Amino acid sequence: MKIIILKLIIVLSPIYMMANTISAKYNITYGNFLDLGIAYTTLSIHENKYSIKIEAKTTGMAKYLTNNRVEIYESHGDYIDNKFLPNKFIKIKKDDLKQKIRTYTFDNKNQKILVNEINKGYKIKFQNDLSQKKVEFRDEENSTLDYFAKDDILSLFFNLQELLIGFEDGKEYTLKAIGANKTKGKISILIPAKEQMKILDENLKIDSKSKFIAYINQRIFSSKRGELLISLNDHGFCNKAVLKDVLLFGDISGEMVEFKIIKEKNEKI
Repeated sequence: MKIIILKLIIVLSPIYMMANTISAKYNITYGNFLDLGIAYTTLSIHENKYSIKIEAKTTGMAKYLTNNRVEIYESHGDYIDNKFLPNKFIKIKKDDLKQKIRTYTFDNKNQKILVNEINKGYKIKFQNDLSQKKVEFRDEENSTLDYFAKDDILSLFFNLQELLIGFEDGKEYTLKAIGANKTKGKISILIPAKEQMKILDENLKIDSKSKFIAYINQRIFSSKRGELLISLNDHGFCNKAVLKDVLLFGDISGEMVEFKIIKEKNEKI
């Protein structure tokens, strides 16, 4: 399911300045023939505070195989001078038996990230008569992350629009974000040159003037770096993403099927 979340990283243009809430729905498929799940993204801004949430759910056979797996990513913080400045980042992974909640708190003054992790749920244990019994458990741990970054994975990509302006075509740039991966949050961004753009067009198969490549820098099944091809719609919102070479039979794709912008006065655009 983490790959489903990674596929729905969003980049937003200044359209969010004129809206209170923006939401989108995505269908997740594998190899263009197997439905894996659906995901919902919501951005809310109110009085210089923002909240971003992505929730992904497995469906069909994937739901059965993953025991009804759900993943939720949340970013909360300040919205100042057109920038998202996170104070807290939350990752929730849960299924019918267990739930893991990891909360990252930004201590910007001391350049530290405080981590609280709670694991709870039920374990299946066999009795002497071989019958099964659910045993409840709950563990909590506090720690400090071994690196610091001013962004989390969601705020980074919402802030990326301004950074892209200064990026050169064909050159790779490395950024950092909390919750991105296990390699100290390093993410690489590449604005394709002409030949690379042809490859993006062939893989994304969607009409868009804005496309780029993000490398998660972590092996995801057969994908050595986690190569993520991203397309943006006319509003600068991700309308399709493809995670390349994940498994034997193809890629994992996420494509937008709904998009709504709500103004302050609840007037839809």
